[in-house]
Amino acid sequence: MSAHTGQRDGKRRALAVFDLDIAATRSGWLLTALCLAYALAALCLQPGRYLHLAQSYAHPFVFFLPVHLAAGLSLVALTFARHSPTRFMLDMLRQRWLVAAPVILLFFLGITAFTAFKIAIPDIVPFYADGMLAELDFRLHGADPWTWAHSVTPEPISAVIFIGYGYGWHVQWFGTLLFVAFWNNPAGRLRYLWALALTTILCGTVLALALSSTGPIFHDQFYGGDRFAALQTALAQNGYAAPVHTYANYLLTAHASGRPELGGGISAMPSMHVAFVTLNAFFLSGFGRRWAVASWSFAALILFGSVYTGWHYAVDGYLSILVVSVLWYLTGRFVLPQESQDTAGIGLPLPEPASQ
Repeated sequence: MSAHTGQRDGKRRALAVFDLDIAATRSGWLLTALCLAYALAALCLQPGRYLHLAQSYAHPFVFFLPVHLAAGLSLVALTFARHSPTRFMLDMLRQRWLVAAPVILLFFLGITAFTAFKIAIPDIVPFYADGMLAELDFRLHGADPWTWAHSVTPEPISAVIFIGYGYGWHVQWFGTLLFVAFWNNPAGRLRYLWALALTTILCGTVLALALSSTGPIFHDQFYGGDRFAALQTALAQNGYAAPVHTYANYLLTAHASGRPELGGGISAMPSMHVAFVTLNAFFLSGFGRRWAVASWSFAALILFGSVYTGWHYAVDGYLSILVVSVLWYLTGRFVLPQESQDTAGIGLPLPEPASQ
């Protein structure tokens, strides 16, 4: 191939990306407006709470961002780089940082708004749905699902559940977002970000308000009685469950004080842990069978862990899976341009998703 032909093909490929960005511009602006409106609504309704949370999130956000970014880009480079992983990482940072920065900023504003709304749930809609959810769980499974989860899991194996549900979930959640922020597939990243924003707003705020609930672990403290006393005993006897007790006490203390604490707020239905890993499983499945098996296996672990740890009723996770599945389908149908099938992945040598 001649140099002239190569230059012409290079320009054609560059124009293809440029055209795709233009095609996605309106959708991108609408997404930005949606995220800003969500943050602005939280700021207007709870100004003191929102600003306090923004300040609280800023310190760990700035500290952990480089750590997660380095870890995430290292994994991507080692997996996909054809030659030098270090050069691959530097190219991503140099070429994509200007595109990634707004995504990270909107995520920061959005997660602050999400927490502000979550803390306000019992003030707007007092907890009421737990009796209905616990009964539905019992009828669907013939028993409380947590009893089965504990009966089939040896205590040493439970360590994997607690680690995966806590630390592992945060790494996958934030790591996937950072990958998408730097990803050079405009249509694919826009689809994921739309699905992420809608999942956060619909599941994390709208449905959480409509189905205001505490979860099994807090049921007896808020409603009285001993409906889940056996669950508390099972967790107390598990030597690996200390993080659950620590965080539960933290949430109860923050709730009682009314202070907007980092990571605060009590809300069970629907499960955001399950919602985000389900979204990530759909997304990562587009990169091949190994990614699909790994991501869906992790999603199954989080669903199981949400019941095992007592944070959620099983139906909390089922509703999350249903809603996210619908959102992923709809964003693929209305956000992902058909022409992206021919131009996805142009730029840095990152993998492109399977055809939808």
